[in-house]
Amino acid sequence: MTRLLTGLLLALPGCTTPPAAAEFQVGMSRQEIVERFGEPDRRQSIVKQDEAIWGAIEDFWPEVPTESNVLIWAFEVEGGSTELYFVDDSPTVDGIGFAPEGAVFEATGSVP
Repeated sequence: MTRLLTGLLLALPGCTTPPAAAEFQVGMSRQEIVERFGEPDRRQSIVKQDEAIWGAIEDFWPEVPTESNVLIWAFEVEGGSTELYFVDDSPTVDGIGFAPEGAVFEATGSVP
């Protein structure tokens, strides 16, 4: 009976707790990430054109060469969202960003 209940609980969607942000590390391979955490909740690709950017990536952005393509994998984690950055088709994580739950990133200055 215990095995049946355990199996049912494991089979229910949404019963798993999200990973902690600290579980993601620079240098992890894409394959390792998918094996440990599953597919990302969101994928995005951007090319660095401007010097400034706002969001979880802003601390890593100065390290990205201009005209580089950055693939972003986002994972919902405890307390927010972790972004993993792969620069120019890198097979491993080059940088990591974190956005606390409910964070709003805005540009400073006036809006025309």
